[in-house]
Amino acid sequence: RRLGSGGTAVALEVEKEGAISVLKVARTPEVNARVQAEGEVLAKLRHPRIVAYYETLEIAGHTAIRTPKAGDETLAHRLRDEGTLSLDLLQRFGEDLLEAVAHLEAVGIPHRDIKPDNLGIAPFGKNDELHLVLFDFSLARARLDDIDAGTDGYIEPFLKLRRSPRWDLHAERWAAAIVLYQMATGAFPRWGDGKSDPALVECDATIDAASFDPSIRDPLAVFFAKSFQRNPGDRFDNTESLRLAWRQVF
Repeated sequence: RRLGSGGTAVALEVEKEGAISVLKVARTPEVNARVQAEGEVLAKLRHPRIVAYYETLEIAGHTAIRTPKAGDETLAHRLRDEGTLSLDLLQRFGEDLLEAVAHLEAVGIPHRDIKPDNLGIAPFGKNDELHLVLFDFSLARARLDDIDAGTDGYIEPFLKLRRSPRWDLHAERWAAAIVLYQMATGAFPRWGDGKSDPALVECDATIDAASFDPSIRDPLAVFFAKSFQRNPGDRFDNTESLRLAWRQVF
């Protein structure tokens, strides 16, 4: 069953030895190296909030990687169908995302395309409690000077203002904070009129605190105000501090 496709590969739901998994197949042999590279990245990762790796294989000259399913729906689908998350899911899914990002930071592997479409929702444990699973590491080896790699809306707009315009870990945490904000509001933060490039306007992000659950409105507004500062030095120092601040909100 076809699950979806991108510029590089097609994702298929397949059955092998009685088990369902996902096969990501290079569209053409010319992009085999990119799919091969993604498999090499996934093979180095072991974390419950990051999709596991099964194998890399070749099918009719096309490189493919096989992984377990990261759930039956994505966070993007959940937000589109149901809107903002309940308070307990907001807290849990936020922890899940930041756990995954913290692990990547610790092992020195970037994702470069954190967004709701790349976060599956899957049941875990004896109670089938829902948790997020990060997948699609196709941009993990993008060049650091390619500051446009990723998806519009999640790419940090202030990267081009750095003394040396290169991707860095602040940008990874920025994308994660955008996803957290979407989970809480169902929308993106705005700068100015909401249409201008944030890097070109002299103002802070407009935080829609009225959309937050009243019980956490004030601390959550403070959390996002710090997360979206223009100067990365004014944000959280690392993902662990970001995660601790998220936990304290609740």
